[in-house]
Amino acid sequence: MSKQIYKWEENEQELEDYIVSVFERMLKNDNLKNFKIEKNHIEIGQGGFKHKFDVFYEVKIAGVSIKAAIECKYYNKRITEEMVRDFKSKLNECNNITGFILATKSYNAGAKKFADFNNIKLITDDQLPNIPGLLLLHTACAVPDSSVHGDPFWTIMRVTKDGKNTGSYYSLNGDEFNMLEIIVHERYRPIFLFISKKTAERALEADGAKDCAVFGVSRQQLKWICILSQVFKCELLISSVLSLDSNGCLFAVKHSYGEILAEYDLE
Repeated sequence: MSKQIYKWEENEQELEDYIVSVFERMLKNDNLKNFKIEKNHIEIGQGGFKHKFDVFYEVKIAGVSIKAAIECKYYNKRITEEMVRDFKSKLNECNNITGFILATKSYNAGAKKFADFNNIKLITDDQLPNIPGLLLLHTACAVPDSSVHGDPFWTIMRVTKDGKNTGSYYSLNGDEFNMLEIIVHERYRPIFLFISKKTAERALEADGAKDCAVFGVSRQQLKWICILSQVFKCELLISSVLSLDSNGCLFAVKHSYGEILAEYDLE
């Protein structure tokens, strides 16, 4: 049986160097200049102890630091629960780092269950380019929460069967602002913002989508939405009317992220 050749081997690279090169290509964006990607990174954890991560990624946006660590030493082995637990213990010693384990081989059920419960992602090399965008989109302060009152806006988002926010902004007519769609298929969708919760609910009812809900957008989340618009080149459409027209259609006006940042003193 012939040996499997991985992408980094085709490019005559070490695995860590390959991951760094993938991230650098993804982050060649004028709006994401303040980032670093390092291999064999040393992070100082609680108590001043040092913890080594195979690949470490950090970007600071709007004063918020987003960090990720990728464990790749097990790429040619079957991932076990013990391996995931060891990685989790390192993450626990450091603050606010999202963990990924590169798993090109299989993993047992215990490893998958423990990883899912602790929000550690088991990924393949094909999924590496998705990490920067997904981290940005799913940063806690970026995703509207059901407990947030809309100040100054409301928006419509996809939800799971149990009503949890998926992180995808619903763009009506079956479309959505979804990070994977943008990265993989280059499909760009607008994000709708409403000044009234009831107007958003009417628009959703007229649209007929069943797996969506209305969420409030805080000022901090609005700033993040503007950043998403800037980085991923999506339109921001604001509906300032309180009702739909006689045909059940929604009137919305396109605004640039710069206009919104200036209008709401978010710069």
